[in-house]
Amino acid sequence: MKILLTGITGLVGASVVTALLQKHQDIQIVAICRPGRTQTAETRVRKTIHQQCEFDGLSAKTADEILRHIKVISGDVTELPFEQIEAEAPFDVMFHCAADVNLGKDPHGKTYATNMTGTKQAIEAVRRFHIPILHYVSTAYVAGTSVGRVMEDDMPAKGFINSYERSKFDAEKYVRESGVPFTIYRPAIVVGRLSDGRLRKPLAFYRILEFMGRIKKNRCLKAGLNPAGPLDMSIRLESGTSDKIYFVPIDYVQKAISTLFMRPVENKTYHITGDSPVSTEMICEAVSDVLKASGLAVIPEVKQPTPDEKLITRMIGDLMPYFTTQIIFDQTNVRKDLGSQALDWVMDLDFLKKMAYAYYKQENPDVVD
Repeated sequence: MKILLTGITGLVGASVVTALLQKHQDIQIVAICRPGRTQTAETRVRKTIHQQCEFDGLSAKTADEILRHIKVISGDVTELPFEQIEAEAPFDVMFHCAADVNLGKDPHGKTYATNMTGTKQAIEAVRRFHIPILHYVSTAYVAGTSVGRVMEDDMPAKGFINSYERSKFDAEKYVRESGVPFTIYRPAIVVGRLSDGRLRKPLAFYRILEFMGRIKKNRCLKAGLNPAGPLDMSIRLESGTSDKIYFVPIDYVQKAISTLFMRPVENKTYHITGDSPVSTEMICEAVSDVLKASGLAVIPEVKQPTPDEKLITRMIGDLMPYFTTQIIFDQTNVRKDLGSQALDWVMDLDFLKKMAYAYYKQENPDVVD
């Protein structure tokens, strides 16, 4: 099997590619990757695969073996280098993972343009090189501001929290209307793995942990206190609450997508969300416990906010709507094709504490014992 791939250096792309190539020696991948400011595309891919293998507990030798199955073409998803791609044709599968995951404001339309143009370019590649099927990584939050149960093959959204959600909704719709046979994956908020809570590349939700840890450390240093010791934070976050917050561990995402990828393509969509949502209160309790920070509260309206509360709103306010969502992600297709046992794991308070602790030990070890 020969796969044309975008998004190999991303959180989902790297984890799925590594799992596929570890299990299936007959797969060859042609990966389109942007160069960095100081790194070639090939260097970025090599570094990412080695990091992913280390994270997965695989040896550097295994990483090098996996890399022998990957051909890197330097290019941007918004303007695919078709001439170079043509030299590697034919392909059996197009796997479009690349996206601009910006959950904040998009005043210049960059996020929307990147995600829509990238998807249109992927479909153009499918048509130009007669690739028979497309696998596409969307997001569970194409559901937007929907309320209640959302089925996997439906697109009921009437409104969106941000430009990212709208871009992924429109891009997924474009895939569905293209006439190309597809499989669509919709991950929720990706967090650390079940075993130890660690995540190779913390994104999105982790900005909340980042700022809470930073504020605690700064306050402790100013007061001459141990940053890992107890502290009365007295921080109010302005937000509604929910018991339908879908955190999904990266190892489940990796296993689910890499398994479904090898199934026959039947124009199906899969909610890669798990079936064990958590609540706003559980998240607040977990962060408070790990940081030994009392006085953290989530309330509907913060009157006379402190400077720290204003700063938090500025820096992470764009994430707060995800803590009020009232969506229930249906799992019918996942249960049918992966089996109900795939959803046996539970996202509970103990895991949230493990996840928060793992993040701080990795990114800001001064604030935890």
